[in-house]
Amino acid sequence: MIPGPALECEVFSYWGQRFHCPSEDLARTGSLLLPDEEFRETGNVHIYHVGRRSLVRLDPDIATSLQMTAGQVLASAISRADLETIVKLGMKHIARVSVAGNGSYFYLDPLNFQPYRKIEPLILRKINPEMDQGLIAGLCQSCTPEEVEAAEIFAEQPDEVIFGHLLDGKLVSYAGFRTWEGRFADIGVLTHPLQRGLGLALAGASRLCAWCLENELIPMYRVDDANRASLSIPTALGFTKMVDIEILKVEM
Repeated sequence: MIPGPALECEVFSYWGQRFHCPSEDLARTGSLLLPDEEFRETGNVHIYHVGRRSLVRLDPDIATSLQMTAGQVLASAISRADLETIVKLGMKHIARVSVAGNGSYFYLDPLNFQPYRKIEPLILRKINPEMDQGLIAGLCQSCTPEEVEAAEIFAEQPDEVIFGHLLDGKLVSYAGFRTWEGRFADIGVLTHPLQRGLGLALAGASRLCAWCLENELIPMYRVDDANRASLSIPTALGFTKMVDIEILKVEM
């Protein structure tokens, strides 16, 4: 799927503002180095590949060791392999670069939306964030803490718009979003372990996307690339992957 120019403009504008980079630069090949105090003494390096540009958040100590400066722009995009080469050549002591994770950011162009149209085994309905907190808490308790954290679902602070499936009076699927910058709807889904594989998360995400598009929000779906089941949802609904992230750690 290829996003329209309007969607690409919105996405580039957000990432440009986030990293204080002119959005037009994201269409140009290169890497922007961004030492981050939040990463100091952690060895963390996060590389966001947006358009043709790599935005590199890294431990300031690594930048100092490699004689890199904040805002420095490299001529080419950078990847894990490139970072390993730079580290080996630039550091006076032995260092190892390991992969902590890889993720993708998907965005939905209205022209590419492919709604889920299969007959659902359960009835999907809108969930009241205030009145149904007990149902949300019950679903969260049925899943592992890691699954709940990955979905970024909080029973005490539910998302503003939620769709879900009920079975025997219990919530067994959840699809909700939180708004980024008033224009992006960051979607999170969670399904009861015993009800997975039935398309409930896909159905909920589809209904949520329709609601977002009707209300002039851009659906956005973030996913850990290791989560194959979650990765299939944006693909099935017509999302376009527009940002890749490599989460690395330099062990010095």
